[in-house]
Amino acid sequence: MLEELKDQVVPFFGVDCNQFKLGRTVYEAIEDESDGYRSYLDSIVVVKSDGIFSSRRIADVRVVIDPQDVGTLTVAVALVDADDGHVWLRIGTDYSDDYYPMFRFEYNPKERG
Repeated sequence: MLEELKDQVVPFFGVDCNQFKLGRTVYEAIEDESDGYRSYLDSIVVVKSDGIFSSRRIADVRVVIDPQDVGTLTVAVALVDADDGHVWLRIGTDYSDDYYPMFRFEYNPKERG
């Protein structure tokens, strides 16, 4: 379902744990634990949630789904501010250690000014 939003601008209502809200829909990034130490991004699914999200839109974001490498992080999804390019959220797998890849869910709120 998230694929339907690829490259579209949608309202973003924040993050709670590994969940994030776009418009009226809450998504959850699911970690695939291959063994006790390794973890990868498995999938992103729509969930019914009791999470706590902002009641007002935080930003309008562009949903970027194309995988891209940013250093050692392979980003599967990024939420990029439509106004100034700030990356609110990056979800993917960190391959900085080939033997122990790590699931990443990196929320980067803006500082209040």
